Amino acid sequence: MKKYGIVTDSTAYFSKEDLKKFDIYQASLNIIDKDQSFKELDVDNKFVRDKINSGHRLTTSQPAPGEFLEIYEDLLKKGYERIFVVTLSKPLSGTYQSAKLAQNMLEDQSKVHVFESKMAAFGNEMLIERIYDLMVLDTEFEDIITQVTKLNSNSHLAITVEDLISLFKSGRVSKTKAAIGTVLRVKPILNMEDGKLLIYKSARSHKKVIAEMLELMKSTTKGYKKLFVRVQSKNNLEQANQIVDMVKEAFKDAAITFNDYIGPVFSVHIGPKGYGVAWCWE
Repeated sequence: MKKYGIVTDSTAYFSKEDLKKFDIYQASLNIIDKDQSFKELDVDNKFVRDKINSGHRLTTSQPAPGEFLEIYEDLLKKGYERIFVVTLSKPLSGTYQSAKLAQNMLEDQSKVHVFESKMAAFGNEMLIERIYDLMVLDTEFEDIITQVTKLNSNSHLAITVEDLISLFKSGRVSKTKAAIGTVLRVKPILNMEDGKLLIYKSARSHKKVIAEMLELMKSTTKGYKKLFVRVQSKNNLEQANQIVDMVKEAFKDAAITFNDYIGPVFSVHIGPKGYGVAWCWE
């Protein structure tokens, strides 16, 4: 296998075992509490929960370009031939710009490719899994770029959260939308569209939410040959497992992976509970 490296940000919430298996290096986003800044990789969800419960209004920020540059240079010194980089989508975060700025600081920029992902969190985990699979097959650098770029263009993500209050507090939805959703006691379904996290639909029950997610999958995968799926749970294991079962039934040959952890930065934005599914196809 060629010595290619994978770099991502701290919102790709792989387990320690998978980080080691896939040989992934991460640049850390930051959690901001007034004039204090904490690297996501240095804190946990309890830290976020305790802060929010104490009345703190937390925000987040992207890694500095220098953090990406340090990782690139270190990997190249270690003998990595080329580096693939996957970050939060550009509309969601300045992380992509930081990764690109760092690439532009390199003497040989061609050794690094920064994908302009349309995804976030478990959606990026899905794309990284595909990169690793192609690396194992000893695929050429340019061919990996071509194939993953196509998968990225055919990628989708849907997630539901307990309520919209956390999204409002973090500036992701308006106060009006958050208030209406809370008063009506509906569960919002958020969809990634061109890298933006938008309210897609709402439903009153988990059963309806999951059905809407499955219909969205069906409507966006017509004519697929291979389907890759990543299911996410955040303290909603029962519903996430239902998604797995329904995807298996609807798409017999889908390659499905699962993650039951979302870290501090996304906990700031989506709150304590949620579940979702990301998919891409060729």
